[in-house]
Amino acid sequence: MTNVTSRFRPVPALSGRLFRQKRGRNLIAVLAIFLTAMMFTALCTLTGSMAENLTQMAFRQTGSDAEASIRGLTEEEADLIASHPDVEAVGKSIVLGILGNSDLRGRQVELRWADKTYASHAFSFPTTGRMPETADEIALDTLTLDRLGIPHTLGAEVEIQWQKDPADLALTVSRLTLCGYWEGNLSSYSSMAWVGREYADEMTGGVLSQDESETLGLLMAQVILPESRDIEGEMDRILSDLGLALPYSVNLAYSPEMGAMAAQESLPMAVGMVLVFIAGCLIIYNIFQISVASDIRLYGQLKTVGMTGKQLRRLIYGEALILCAAGIPLGLLAGWGLGALLVPVLLGMAEGEMSVSVSPLIFIGAALLSAATVFASCLRPARLAGKVSPIEAMRTADAAVPGARARRRPLRQDGSLLSMAARNLGRNKKRTATVVGSLTLALVLLGVFYAQNAAFDIEKYLSDLTIADFTLSDPSNTDYAGGYDPEGDALTEGLAAQAGSLPYLEAVGRQYTAETEWQMDENTREKVAAFYDAGRLAEWESYDAAGAEACRAAIQTGEAAAIVHGLSGIPLDTITGGEYLLEGAFDPEAFAGGGYILAVGPAVDPEGEYPVLPVPDVGSEVTLNGETFTVMAVVYPLNPVMELPREAGSDGKFPITFILPEVEFRVLWPEYTMRQLFVNVGDEGLEEAESRFAGYADETGAALTSRRTMAEQYEAETRSSAVMGSAVSAVIALVGVLNFVNSMATSILTRKREFAVMQSIGMTGRQLRRMLACEGLLYAGLTLAASCLITIPAVGIGVRAMVSGGFTTFRFTLLPLAACTPVLLILAVAVPWLCLRNVEKRSVVERLRTE
Repeated sequence: MTNVTSRFRPVPALSGRLFRQKRGRNLIAVLAIFLTAMMFTALCTLTGSMAENLTQMAFRQTGSDAEASIRGLTEEEADLIASHPDVEAVGKSIVLGILGNSDLRGRQVELRWADKTYASHAFSFPTTGRMPETADEIALDTLTLDRLGIPHTLGAEVEIQWQKDPADLALTVSRLTLCGYWEGNLSSYSSMAWVGREYADEMTGGVLSQDESETLGLLMAQVILPESRDIEGEMDRILSDLGLALPYSVNLAYSPEMGAMAAQESLPMAVGMVLVFIAGCLIIYNIFQISVASDIRLYGQLKTVGMTGKQLRRLIYGEALILCAAGIPLGLLAGWGLGALLVPVLLGMAEGEMSVSVSPLIFIGAALLSAATVFASCLRPARLAGKVSPIEAMRTADAAVPGARARRRPLRQDGSLLSMAARNLGRNKKRTATVVGSLTLALVLLGVFYAQNAAFDIEKYLSDLTIADFTLSDPSNTDYAGGYDPEGDALTEGLAAQAGSLPYLEAVGRQYTAETEWQMDENTREKVAAFYDAGRLAEWESYDAAGAEACRAAIQTGEAAAIVHGLSGIPLDTITGGEYLLEGAFDPEAFAGGGYILAVGPAVDPEGEYPVLPVPDVGSEVTLNGETFTVMAVVYPLNPVMELPREAGSDGKFPITFILPEVEFRVLWPEYTMRQLFVNVGDEGLEEAESRFAGYADETGAALTSRRTMAEQYEAETRSSAVMGSAVSAVIALVGVLNFVNSMATSILTRKREFAVMQSIGMTGRQLRRMLACEGLLYAGLTLAASCLITIPAVGIGVRAMVSGGFTTFRFTLLPLAACTPVLLILAVAVPWLCLRNVEKRSVVERLRTE
């Protein structure tokens, strides 16, 4: 008998029995815990997956996942580094040059030899075939093969034309055989073309270069370390151990800036976790608070038979543990599935495959957060249950808080259903506040997220990227590596004629570009020197040392480069609009008549005041290509027209940009062809125009930019914040509704004997239903009032500050509150009615006999 008694554990046994008894409460509690665990897991999955995918994206953009790289070393030094015990591997590559095939304009393709380690860590290892082994073999990515028009077939002949030096336009032609290929990576700034070591030695004469300024024969090494922490310290120590003094660069993907960007991208998830914690606490606290209040007589009876306050607290925690065991595992599985669905939405614009993290830390972290939410919510109810005295417990009525000091205030005893409903809500002010707070939190968040998303201004976004419905560009228009070819043959007069014959055509525009040497006059040189003072030059040098040095040289010698754009139609009309004028005034008739030129200023704040701009004065004369022009006005740079690569072969001198009418430009440079063609079409003709231009672009290699495509890209980029905000708001709203349902249901169930008494003395069922509907409507009214009071300043002040600048235009809106009001009112009436309907299944007499 002693053995049996020693094994009997009364508190866990009682917890299990009470748990089985309260099925209604358990269902709501398990659902609340399930939702809490689901959102924690989804947010943890998104955080982990975002970090993994951002890292992979950074690797692909930089072209390598190696921790460090070294340029201009010898093979012996590379082998020596590879022999260090703290180096995992070293990949080697010999640079030969840049492919110059005309079909590759706009895409840099580097011709190299590389070993397998280098190629695999550069995301350029053949997935079909193999690396080159002989002098007549080559391996390419699919992007390069497609541009060259070569089928994805091993053994296909590949003709390459390549430059040994970017400054030397002479091309070396070779015919090689395709021995391997892999999927191209659009995220990377360049593609790789691998050749065999024998070919590389033949082209370099077996001599490798240690001069970083040279291209041909430059040996590069990737250093792969076991860990990516303190890369600089590790590299310094390794090189010191080996007695080497080699400059190296750390992969930008491992930089603190990338870590900060990952943290910034994860910030919405962290905010979401805080909100889920608050929402979870509100409902779970309310569930246990109501449960403790309704069972207070039981706890008083347990104390009379000897149960201690500590045991009562353990009793509450035991029930919470059982609920966690039921709700958390299901929430973890559902949350990971939700996270897996949301990852592609959040990273919809990313190139390459997206991975969903399955790290055990996600599930451990989410489970701990969920359990912490549940037990934090139980602290106060458990403490109240432990402090209750037997006598006080036996006297306690519906949901009164044990230990609370009763305060009587004079009430207007008008006997109306509304006043009775108000007094019922006042019986437990904390419960009422918790329900109203839970619903208010959801509505406020919904209002804030909606206002934030509504502030995104697609017109501002598109104006920075394109100025027309369709823009056709020369293939070299965005070739930052090789430069722009002003004599390209992709955009012809025939194309312009086709564009002019489109149905529903609204406007057309052209752009031509030339670059020529220009000697600044003394006044312009002084203005450049005054604008680019020591502070501006130092800031410029921090991110573009070559540009800052070119500016210093121009200030000293007056020698600069003039970048001249010939514009007509859409681009000219746009850039001469009032918002782009910095100095002077634009007269379209005089400008078209000839003899005038526009100077383009720097990208300063258009609303700011600047004593001087680094361009010729309005009214001064500028001589270009033997012709003299008068500066009519100074305009702000137009990104889709000005922020483009310079002409191929440019010597990198400090540039000043000018604009001429298209007609005068073509007189000065008659051999130059169109750089960009801009077309605006009415909505009815968009489909046909896009079809025509897409076909032309495929045939000629021209680049097509569609305003509609840009709009879709914009929507994809802003989708993440909208989806995340909506998902968190929806779950918190569901938690709020559950809280309301739980409170109303429990209140009605615990007062069923009271309702029976009221009905026995004359209250009709209709009056009872109306009184409970009034209670629900009071909940709704308090929620809407609190939501308005909080949402108005949150949107008017908080959201306005959050969306200032960038591609946003603040618009004050309370549309979510207006949309949710009828839903809330319907729930406020329907939930009490359904709960009362369940109670009325038993007769008044049966309910009066219930203790």
